Amino acid sequence: MTLASDAEAAQRGFLLTSNEKFASAYTVARDQVPHEMRTLRELTRDNPRQQATLRLLEAALQRRLHMLELVMQQYRGGTMADPDMLESGRLIKQQIVAHATTIRLEEQRLLRERQARAQITRWELVTAVAVVSALSVFLIILLWVISRRDAARLRAERAQLDATLRGIGEGVIATDRNGVVTLVNPVAEGLMGITEKAALGQRLADLLHLHHETGTPVTAVDTALGESGTGRWHLKTGERHHVVELTVAPVKADSTTPQGSVLVMRDVTDRDARERALRESEENYRYTIELNPQIPWKATPDGSVHGVSERWLALTGQPRDAATGAGWAEAVHAEDLPGMVAAWTHAVSTGEPYDFEHRIHTADGGLRWMRSRANPRRDESGAIVAWYGLTEDIHARKEAELSLRRGEAELRDKLAQVETIYRAVPIGLGYVDTHARIVELNEALAEVAGRPKAGLLGMTPAAVLPAPFGDRVTEVLDEVLLRRHQVSGVAFTDTQAVDGARRDWLGSFFPVIDGGDVQGVVIALLEVTQIKVAQLELEQANQSLERRIEERTMQIGEANAELRAFAHTVAHDLRAPLRNVEGFATALLEDEGERMSEDGRLFAERIVAAVTRMDRLITDLLAYSRLSRAELRIEPVDPAAVLRAVMRDLEGEIAARGAEIAVAPALPMVMGNQAMLVQVLANLVSNAIKFVVPGTPPRVSIGGSRDGPLVRLSIEDNGIGIAPEHHEHVFGVFERLHGQEQYPGTGIGLAIVKKGIERMGGSVRILPAASGGTVFELALPAAA
Repeated sequence: MTLASDAEAAQRGFLLTSNEKFASAYTVARDQVPHEMRTLRELTRDNPRQQATLRLLEAALQRRLHMLELVMQQYRGGTMADPDMLESGRLIKQQIVAHATTIRLEEQRLLRERQARAQITRWELVTAVAVVSALSVFLIILLWVISRRDAARLRAERAQLDATLRGIGEGVIATDRNGVVTLVNPVAEGLMGITEKAALGQRLADLLHLHHETGTPVTAVDTALGESGTGRWHLKTGERHHVVELTVAPVKADSTTPQGSVLVMRDVTDRDARERALRESEENYRYTIELNPQIPWKATPDGSVHGVSERWLALTGQPRDAATGAGWAEAVHAEDLPGMVAAWTHAVSTGEPYDFEHRIHTADGGLRWMRSRANPRRDESGAIVAWYGLTEDIHARKEAELSLRRGEAELRDKLAQVETIYRAVPIGLGYVDTHARIVELNEALAEVAGRPKAGLLGMTPAAVLPAPFGDRVTEVLDEVLLRRHQVSGVAFTDTQAVDGARRDWLGSFFPVIDGGDVQGVVIALLEVTQIKVAQLELEQANQSLERRIEERTMQIGEANAELRAFAHTVAHDLRAPLRNVEGFATALLEDEGERMSEDGRLFAERIVAAVTRMDRLITDLLAYSRLSRAELRIEPVDPAAVLRAVMRDLEGEIAARGAEIAVAPALPMVMGNQAMLVQVLANLVSNAIKFVVPGTPPRVSIGGSRDGPLVRLSIEDNGIGIAPEHHEHVFGVFERLHGQEQYPGTGIGLAIVKKGIERMGGSVRILPAASGGTVFELALPAAA
C-alpha cells in the first residue's frame, strides 16, 4: 500500500511539475509492487483464506497502477485525465484499503489464537517438568545399580577407545594436567618424528616445534596448546615440514578441574597449498578486475543490485548503502533513466541479456557516458540465480560519435547549401578533366552553350561553345593545366548569338590539385553583358554630369556675385535712410523736446529705438551672411588671447553691469580662425552678461580642457537659464525666448555662434548648470 501511495504521489508530482525525477520515482515504486506481493503470498501461503483475499488485493492494485500509468501516458500525449477515471481510481483505492484491512484483521485473529495455545502449552510444560523431576530421581537410583554392573563393560569400552584412537587417521596425543604426554598414536608419531615410547613422560611443549605462517618459531607453546579450540600451525621435524591443524580439548572428570587434554593433529599440508593457490588466484582476479576499466556489479534474480564495485562508488560519490537496491538510479541522468529502467525491467522479466548506454552524474559534478551490460547465471534447472554485470566508461567514444554525427549533419547541410548555391547562382560553373572534357556543369553554364545539360557531358568547351568563344576557353584551359595556377578575370565576347546581340563574359579557371597532380579544372563564367552596357551608360552619364556641374558652378558664381552686391546694398544704401531717420528723430528730441507733448516725445524715442534695433539687425544679418561665404584660414589659436580681445570690446558693458568674469589659466590651444572665434565668444559673453535677473550682478566662468583630439571650452553664467526643451531651436535665426522690452536683442547671436563653430569644424551644445544659469560647451579640434 505504501508503494502504491508513493507511485500515486510521484505521478501527481509529475503531472504538476513535469519533472522527470517524479516520473523516475513513480517507475521505481510501481516496479517494486510485484516483488512485495510475491513476498506477501509466500508469508501467507499456509492460509487459504488469506490467499483468496490477497488475490483480490493484487487485482485491485494492478487496476490502480494501470490507471496511474494510463493517466501518465495521456498527460505525455497532451490529454487531460477523464474525471470519471479519477472517480473510478478513488473507488479502487477504497477497495485496496478494504482488502488490506481484511488481511490485517485475519492476522490479528490468528495471533490471538496462537497466544491462547501458548498459554495452554506453558501449563503443560510445568506439568511435564514435575513428571520429569520424579523420573530423574528414579533414574539416578537405577543408574547407581546399573553402574556397578557395567564397570567391566566400561573397561572393555576403554580398551576399544584406545584402539580406536590409535587406529584413527589423524594424529592423537593425550597429556595429563601438567602437559606430560600419556598417549601418542602412530599418525602423531609420524608427524612428530618420535615414537610413543620416547615421547611418554616428556612435556608435549618440548616435543612440538611449532612455527607461525611467517616462519617465526612459536615461543609460548604451552600457552598455544593450553587454549581450547582449533588452530593452524607449521610443524617442523628435522628436514620435514607439515602444516597441521591442532584441535585441543580438555579432559575433565568433573565440571571444574581439567585432568588433562587431548590434542588432535590433522595434516593439512596439501589443503593449505590449495588454499594458498586459491587466495593468490582470488587476489590476481581482484587486481585484474580493478585494473579493468569496466566496473563489475551483481544483482539478485529479481533485479535488485546488491554488489557494487569500489570504482562505482568512487566515480559517482554514492555511499555503498545508497548504491544497492534501486539506489543506483540516483546517479543516472534523468533523461536516460526511464529508458534504462525499461531495458533492465525487460531483461529481468525475460531473462534476455541487458545492454544499455546512458549518462551518470560523477562525484565532481560532471556527466559521463557509460555502457551497462549484464547476463543471467542459471542453475541446472534453468532458473536464474543471479545477474552479473559490467559497466564500461565509453565517454570518449560516445563524445567522438556525437561529434562525428554533428559533423556529418553539418557537412550534409553544407553540401546541401553548396548544391543549392551551385544550382541557383547565375554564374556558369563546370568541371573539366585533364583532357578538357566536361565532367559536371550547372544549368547556367548549359544556358551559355545553348544546349541541354545532359548533352554536354563528355564534350570539350571548343565543341559546345560558339567560335571564337570556345577556342579561347580551350586556350586558357591548356594554360591552366600546363602552368598549374589559376587564371582569373579573362574577358570573352560572343558575337555569334542567334538574335545578333553581343554578349560578354568574365571567366575564372581554378586547377584542382591532389597530391601534387592536377585532377581537373573548375570553370566559372559570369555574364557581364548588362554590366558592360551599364558601364557605358555610366560613362555617358558622368560626362553629362560634368557638363551640368560646370553649368551650375557658373550659375552659383553669378548668384554669389549678385548676393555680394545685395549685401553691399544692404550695408550702405539700406542703412543710409535709417541713419537719416535716427538723426532727424534725435534732432527733433533735442530741439523741439520742450515744446512736444509727452506722447510726442514717447513716439520720437520709440522711433530712435526702432531704428537702432533695425541697424543692429542688419549688422547681425550681414555678419551671419559673411560666416557662410567667408574663406577661413584654420590655424592654431590661443583661446586666452581671444578672450582678452573680447574683454576689451565689452569693457564698457562689463563695467556698466558690474559683471565678474573668471577665466581659467592655461587654456588648451585649438585649431580655428581667430577673428571668427572672437565673434563667437563675444556673443556668448555678451548674452551671459545680459540675460540675468534684474538686480543680480552677472558672474561668468570660462574654462577649458583637452578631451582626446578635441578641446572643450565652457562658458557658465548665473543667468536666467534655458529650459531643456529649447536647447535645440535657440540656435535658429530670429529665435527669441523673451520680449524685446525685457531683454533687447535681434535673435541672431546664437545662430552666429553655431554657424561660426561649425565653420571651424566644431560643435556647440547647452548643458545644465550646477546652480541655475546656463553652460555653453564649445568643442573644437585641438592643436597639435
